Amino acid sequence: MVPPVIYTAIPLPSPMSKKRNKPKAKTRNPVGARPALTQRQSALLQQGALAQSRGDLAFAEKAYRALVAEKVQAPHPYCNLAQICDQSERFEEARRLWSAALAIDPGSVQARMGLAAHYEMLGKGDKAIECCQQVLARQPGFVPARYLMANQFKARGEFAEAAAMYQEILARQPDYTQAHFTYSGIHRYRDAGDPHIGTMRGLLESGRLSTEQRVQLAFALSKAFEDLEDYPQAFRFLELGNSLRRDTFDYTIDSDADLIGNIMRTFNREDISRLQVDANPSKRPIFIVGMVRSGTSLVEKILSSHTDVFGAGELQYVFRLAGTLFLKESLRYQFAPLGTYPARTFPTFAKAYLEKVELLDSRSPRVTDKMPFNMMMIGLIKIALPNAKIIHCVRDARDTCLSIYRQNFTTGNYRFAYDLTSLGQFHNLYRQLMRHWHDVFPGAIYDINYESLTQNPEQEIRQLVDACELEWQEECLHFHKSPGVVKTASYYQVRQPMYTSSVNLWQKYEAFLQPLLDALDEY
Repeated sequence: MVPPVIYTAIPLPSPMSKKRNKPKAKTRNPVGARPALTQRQSALLQQGALAQSRGDLAFAEKAYRALVAEKVQAPHPYCNLAQICDQSERFEEARRLWSAALAIDPGSVQARMGLAAHYEMLGKGDKAIECCQQVLARQPGFVPARYLMANQFKARGEFAEAAAMYQEILARQPDYTQAHFTYSGIHRYRDAGDPHIGTMRGLLESGRLSTEQRVQLAFALSKAFEDLEDYPQAFRFLELGNSLRRDTFDYTIDSDADLIGNIMRTFNREDISRLQVDANPSKRPIFIVGMVRSGTSLVEKILSSHTDVFGAGELQYVFRLAGTLFLKESLRYQFAPLGTYPARTFPTFAKAYLEKVELLDSRSPRVTDKMPFNMMMIGLIKIALPNAKIIHCVRDARDTCLSIYRQNFTTGNYRFAYDLTSLGQFHNLYRQLMRHWHDVFPGAIYDINYESLTQNPEQEIRQLVDACELEWQEECLHFHKSPGVVKTASYYQVRQPMYTSSVNLWQKYEAFLQPLLDALDEY
């Protein structure tokens, strides 16, 4: 997705664009429009943009709404407010605002790209591509539009089209490291003389890249050398990418240990049994949880091959609703004792979650949500939605942690991932938490083992489908042939027939994994 831009009264360059010494074009207002912004309105927009950049979205939204109410003839406040609405999942309003911005200035690249990102967020890839094509019709050299389009082709499994577009991007802008990184994920390196390897190494050693650009190239080169089975070189670049990323965070395992400890203390059998809650009876959600890289994407692809199941991907809804309704600032955004929440809070959570899912798909009887870290919210889910299915993906700890270490995550949600010791420590916490949930909700969580699934797929898939109370369909065995968008790092793997090459991959890297092996309580 294109990084968000905060629009101000003063046009700002795209975060990905290069400065060029071109004559300034004259700006024009739409025909018949009054001057875009008065001095007062411009000052208010600047105040809103500053607040938005600092994270004060309430002030920013108030400022933008005041400008929108005055029907200003400039797209910026509409774009900024639309961005806030998208971030807070008010998608209908966001789309109206993006459209309003384009009605004021049909040639606004920022507004058109904002609308493209909006459609991408909603899984409407065709509409996102259409927006990008409209941008490229006006500005053929606008690389972010081409990149978003390529990502849509990749997510749909159209890898040849995506690869061609990434190559075109790199021909236009050789230091666009995002495209190097993403292209490496769908390209198969067959010898060390592959020119793409040389290009990336030259860029990495140039000394003129940002930290983020160096991270992207390091992970891409690691993938290239793993393809070549040069594991020492692959790990050298893995270590570089992870160390660069780790240095951007101030993280210790204590913060996650505190949160998971709070969750286990709060959601205990005794306090749950005392609750008087009007739970929602819906059976629609299927939550697929576990550690990242444990097979959650594979399980979702299998289930979403069933005609009764819509695969929604990794939804943020549970955590966002929990943050709004339950997590207390006074307790450092941890849970208060269950008895302190009004009984209506739990059905409110359930109703709001189901309404958000309905916006994504209104037809399928069942919907999968494969946000792995919903494992932290199993207690909340089972209280509010007791008939929801919980599928827990289990994988060898060493393979899981290595797979996490090999990923360049695009969010700050996985800060434990960039250090082998903290990776092992977090995996220990995850195991403790899942043992807790099995004790609190006996028989309510279905464990599926990744190794068993890859080695005996038909038996495991039949049992999985049965655990979800679905009628058997042969399509679930041929999940790799089913259409659909895959946005996670497993976009390539889940489109292949079942394979076992990822089992025991940790052994290829064993010489470098001692800090992880020392930290893990069990494998």
